[in-house]
Amino acid sequence: MCWRPVAMNKNVSLTRRVALGFALLTVLLIAGCGVHLYHALKLEMSHRDQEELAGKISLFRKTVAYVPDLATLRKGPGVLTHFLIGHDNLALRVRNASGDVVVDSPAALPVVAWQGLTVGSKPLGGAGADGHPWQGLTAAGRLADGQPVQLEVWRATHAQQALLEWYRDQMLIAGALATLIAAALGWLLVRGSLTPLVALTASAQAIHHHNLSQRLDAGRVPDELQGLVQSFNGVLERLDAAFAQLSAYATDLAHELRTPLGILLGQTQVALSRERSADDYRQVLSDNAEELERLARMVNDLLFLAKAENAENLLSREMLDLEVEAQRVCDFFEILAEEKAIRLEVAGRLRLQADRASLRRLLNNLVSNAIRYSPHGESVRLTMEPSLPGIVIDNRPASPLPDDLNILFERFYSRGDKGEGHGLGLPIADAIARLHGGELRAERREGRLYMIARCGA
Repeated sequence: MCWRPVAMNKNVSLTRRVALGFALLTVLLIAGCGVHLYHALKLEMSHRDQEELAGKISLFRKTVAYVPDLATLRKGPGVLTHFLIGHDNLALRVRNASGDVVVDSPAALPVVAWQGLTVGSKPLGGAGADGHPWQGLTAAGRLADGQPVQLEVWRATHAQQALLEWYRDQMLIAGALATLIAAALGWLLVRGSLTPLVALTASAQAIHHHNLSQRLDAGRVPDELQGLVQSFNGVLERLDAAFAQLSAYATDLAHELRTPLGILLGQTQVALSRERSADDYRQVLSDNAEELERLARMVNDLLFLAKAENAENLLSREMLDLEVEAQRVCDFFEILAEEKAIRLEVAGRLRLQADRASLRRLLNNLVSNAIRYSPHGESVRLTMEPSLPGIVIDNRPASPLPDDLNILFERFYSRGDKGEGHGLGLPIADAIARLHGGELRAERREGRLYMIARCGA
């Protein structure tokens, strides 16, 4: 049969745990003190008995020195026994050199085998005929005529045993009562101390999705819970912001999808309203395909943004020459730039660890954005910055910039006509920069817009 330890219930309440802890601590303290006091009392009583017996032995030895002989001692034992008057728990036995009893107490003393006269004093012990315990001390003495005798002084210890048993029982009763009182006081103390936590729990349970702006009151909790309350409020703030962002995202997404879907539905309904030629149907399908491609790009970009939240470990980093990658992107957009007579300028050198595909997408979005929103005949500059490390892309915007440049990185925000983009290019570029341990920020300098992409720590 295999023995397995029983796992402690992890769901036991804190109040019960502390109350049981108080009770256990009280039991250990009372038990330790009780055992110590019990043994201390026992030793003290034994020590006093030994002192009393030693005093009586010394007294009897001095007294027998004035007794003429054994015959006189047998006839008049009162010369010794009168010292026992008033000491009911003491008894005396006197033996001669042969071990014969000369004076014997009427008490039922223990029977001790004769071992001859002792040198000095020797402790004795045993149970009497009635079963009661006795403790004694024996020593040799001499009569006036020089005959040796053996003196035995006994003390009944059953009274001390009864006292010790009574003391032990009182300690057990006191320990049990103290344990119950400590457990009750511990329970009351913890219940009172946990009142702020109960109120805190009720406040936390009252928070739902419609009142995420509500916060826990840190002023009503003890110092030990301040950190917990502040951390929980921080979680609520982040959750509230995320929930608001998600709601705005859903609203923007519905708004962005409504336009192309409305176009698709309207064109299709118009085409089906009457008989048309093959060229007309081909034109409708072509227009629908264009809108569907725009929808597909939007869905792919949204999917990329969703995956980018936890895709850092999926990056395939390698050492890249950022100048070479930037030049390749400029070559790709050369025809689009020539249509607006925009010059693409690349300056500086930088090598860094990055994912090639993600880095090119970041550069594509930033360069295409700069070309799209630059006036005719301007320039777009791509500058490698080893101090970041990263790249800075700047252009002169064709239209006024918003006061808060952070709005440029919000999803579905677009500075141009709806047909020019769906407002996800810069958010994707920002997500890619963050995946590489950096960030993307916008600055305004001397009428130009600077997109600063840091791609590393």
